[in-house]
Amino acid sequence: MKFLKCVMICLLAVLIMTCGKAKKGAESMSREELEKESNAKIAELRKNIEDEPNKMEWRYQLAKEYKQIGRNMEALKTYEEALAINPSQSDLKYNYAELSMTMGDKKKALQAYKEILLGIDGQQYLDRISPKFLDAYQVTPVISGPAAEAFGMYSPDGMKIIYQVYQIDNWDIFEFDRATQTSTQITFKSSDEENPAYTPDFKYLLYTSTQDDHRNVEYNQKLRDIYYFDRSANREINLTTNSSNDWRPRFSRDGKLISFVSERSDLREVSPVELYSHIYMMEADGTFQLQITQGEQIDGGPVMSGGETDPIYFDSNRSGNFAIYKITPGTSDTQQITASMPYNNVAPDLNFENTRITFFSDRDGNYEVYIMNSDGSNEQKLTSNPADDLNPVFSADGRKILFHSDRRGNYDLYEIDLDQKIDGASVSKVVEQIDAAMSVL
Repeated sequence: MKFLKCVMICLLAVLIMTCGKAKKGAESMSREELEKESNAKIAELRKNIEDEPNKMEWRYQLAKEYKQIGRNMEALKTYEEALAINPSQSDLKYNYAELSMTMGDKKKALQAYKEILLGIDGQQYLDRISPKFLDAYQVTPVISGPAAEAFGMYSPDGMKIIYQVYQIDNWDIFEFDRATQTSTQITFKSSDEENPAYTPDFKYLLYTSTQDDHRNVEYNQKLRDIYYFDRSANREINLTTNSSNDWRPRFSRDGKLISFVSERSDLREVSPVELYSHIYMMEADGTFQLQITQGEQIDGGPVMSGGETDPIYFDSNRSGNFAIYKITPGTSDTQQITASMPYNNVAPDLNFENTRITFFSDRDGNYEVYIMNSDGSNEQKLTSNPADDLNPVFSADGRKILFHSDRRGNYDLYEIDLDQKIDGASVSKVVEQIDAAMSVL
């Protein structure tokens, strides 16, 4: 029986390999045919350009053909050659700007968008260009300075903000008082203290620290533990004393549990950047640390919707690019909230009623803040800026969203007011925003 079983397994393996090779061959042939057809079109378009060098339509079609088969550099060069002949071609310039932004050359893209708006066709392109630079709601700088400020979190009453600041070669935790408009430093160590969060009763803090990793290694290889800080007693407790990387702690609504991310379950001998991470949950005192998600993927950004039996929302690359999921602790009941797309949706945060989720996404070539219903419906883009807008969180009343962004060259904290929608746009306003974006490149 064992012999027959082995034979069957071997035959099945051969069959799978044979089918795989046949399928691969068919796919290879179709790709070859597609490439042959594209090369024929490209040759024809080049001949047309030789015959009629000033006809922009040929160059436009050639650039589109290059882009369709992934030869973006040649497409970009074709647009540049066309614009050198006729710089007033707004449609060519717009496609050139779009491709430049996709390829990461923001300076070229911004300059092209500006030239279009200031040209004779500027008003016609306003509706297409303005959403790239004007936020949907009023956005206001809250905390800004020469240092980098990031990962802000509102206090339960909304009057204070806990956040991290990079100064003297490390991250420390600060607290901002909205009434007095002043900041107070909380941690003073030479290690990195990050990912701060309040307890629901506002008495204690959570954050990560590298203070127990004394190895002489790069910042991104340092191991973080999660600390519980009693401000009244000026006392901190390490909740996750182990030789793994633990981060992104968040309290449950009742303050009894903490969700966090850890790499402790991946025992492979690989580079630290290749380790899988999973969602964990523990008691507020660090006991009963329970792994919630499993698998060969990177899970992160957990936020709890209630207590120990309520769903946890998180992001994961288990389906390829990062998407947002929810899982019920103690079960394998995992549901994907955002669709699998060729872009990333990460860092979910819930409003208090668990009806809306804010997150950030790179679907437009850079990271912007979005909002949606908690079932994934009714997605709406909240910010539009060439900078990266990251890690949004709701205020307790759900009417404001805090995020950090490098709109002014380094990371500062900004606030979206969901009660102040911005309607309409003008050429001058969009050009002003483009100039501001170009000034920090």
